[in-house]
Amino acid sequence: MGKRWWTNDWLLQLSVAVGYGLLYLVIHPYSSSHWPIHAGVRLACLLLVPYRFWPALLLGEAVPNGYEAFQCLDSLGPTWVAIKSIPPFAVAMPIVWACRTWMPPLPAKNLVDIKALLVCGLLVSIGGMIYSTAAHAVELHPSTPFALISAVTFFLGPYLAILSVVPWVLMAKLDYREGHLREQIGQILSSRLFLDTVALLVPTFAVLTWMSVAGNDQVKQIAPLAMFLPMAWLTLKHGWRAAAVAGPLAIACISLEISIYDDFDTKTFAIQTFLAIGVSCLFALGARISVQLVQEEKERNSAVSVQRLARQSLQLSEQRMRQTSQALEYLAGTLHITNGRLLDQMRRIVPNIESHAFYKQAVATQNQVYRLAESMHPVAWRERGLPAALNETIARALDEAGIAYRCEINGRGFTRLAPAVLTATYRTACEAVVYVTSRLACTRVNLMLRGGETHGKRWVVLRVEGVLEETGVASAVYHSDERKRLGAKLGASMLDIPEMRDHVHIFDGLLHLRMPAGHLQITALLHDAMQEEQRPELRSAPPLRLWVK
Repeated sequence: MGKRWWTNDWLLQLSVAVGYGLLYLVIHPYSSSHWPIHAGVRLACLLLVPYRFWPALLLGEAVPNGYEAFQCLDSLGPTWVAIKSIPPFAVAMPIVWACRTWMPPLPAKNLVDIKALLVCGLLVSIGGMIYSTAAHAVELHPSTPFALISAVTFFLGPYLAILSVVPWVLMAKLDYREGHLREQIGQILSSRLFLDTVALLVPTFAVLTWMSVAGNDQVKQIAPLAMFLPMAWLTLKHGWRAAAVAGPLAIACISLEISIYDDFDTKTFAIQTFLAIGVSCLFALGARISVQLVQEEKERNSAVSVQRLARQSLQLSEQRMRQTSQALEYLAGTLHITNGRLLDQMRRIVPNIESHAFYKQAVATQNQVYRLAESMHPVAWRERGLPAALNETIARALDEAGIAYRCEINGRGFTRLAPAVLTATYRTACEAVVYVTSRLACTRVNLMLRGGETHGKRWVVLRVEGVLEETGVASAVYHSDERKRLGAKLGASMLDIPEMRDHVHIFDGLLHLRMPAGHLQITALLHDAMQEEQRPELRSAPPLRLWVK
């Protein structure tokens, strides 16, 4: 089997030369001295194409460039033709090579050094200015003031063209993923940057361009400058990509107007200068904002990871407590059986063994083990779910403490909530009950639980209200021992309000404390995080990193 053509180095070099030459010929009619698009294409190729293809690119530009220069031999002379026959590619090659060696604009994959990119563009534009100024000097022999303006013009045109083309090429190269073109197009069309560009930037630029053409002299001066307002707004919102989208559009609008009407004077020169400085500053500002946005996204992802880890730790701790509770219940049952057998045997030796201190101590130990197991993980919760635990476990503990209790549960979706959310709801209810009953004047506790679903996201609201009555202080003092044991019975950690708020925040929730007349209310909102964790992640391109020194 013979080699395929793209594996043959000579054919590949020839293809690159022919392709670049055709591209040069296609864009040449749209280029002008005020906006030479081929200058931006040239720098983009030098930045992205490997060194081994540079001779082919040089040949691809030398042939059409030399042909165009040779046509002016009779009118401009052999000296001008000799200078113009040198392809601008040859002038830019050593500059870009030096930049890629000592200050690379693309130091690594998905890493862009904006400072190096702007410096490289400036140096290439300066090299092109020297090249064009030398040819212009041979052509017309202008006076010194006019030569200075012409030299700056030869710098501004290529630099604006570089700012127009290179950012788009870089975005396409950095975002391209083989085999995912349709998905990428869908992401671009649905992105906020695209929507803001279509809805705000394009209509604004169209209106301002029309005003700069049809308006009076004052409007023609103000309209191009006003283009920076939407550009700056988009840059502040979206970072360097907004500057990469808006900058070329603004440059194209102004440059095409200059090319069509051939209206180049000192005012146009000032507008181009302001445009070059403004777009460069927006690039630097956008790069810095992009770095901040990436950092904020990392912090947000880190916070989400911490939340996910906290939820998992909470659920694992609850599972261990449940296993320990079951083990204690098994131990209490074993003690009950052992005590029963000992009682049967000792009845033959010691009469009235039930009144003996040893037997009472054994029974007390057994009951303590049962209570410990119940406080760690109630049987009602384990067997019949969260509503049973709220209606039975908390009610029994409050009744023993002499506090009235009413529980109201409504809504839907409790069975579909994640186990971690149910765990957090019960523990929050216990902590809130212990907190409100720490007031001696609390004589009654009302608990309300409501579940629901909004826009496909499930949630649960818990409200614990303690009724404060001064007449109940005497009863509270009478049941003070049971009130002190209330936290241990419910397995509460005696958290205060900030700690409870942090506990609820793990589930993207909120907690509020209100103290209306005669009441103490704690309201907590928790969201079900399982849906977000189970949502499939979109396959996206590696994040673009920006390096701004």
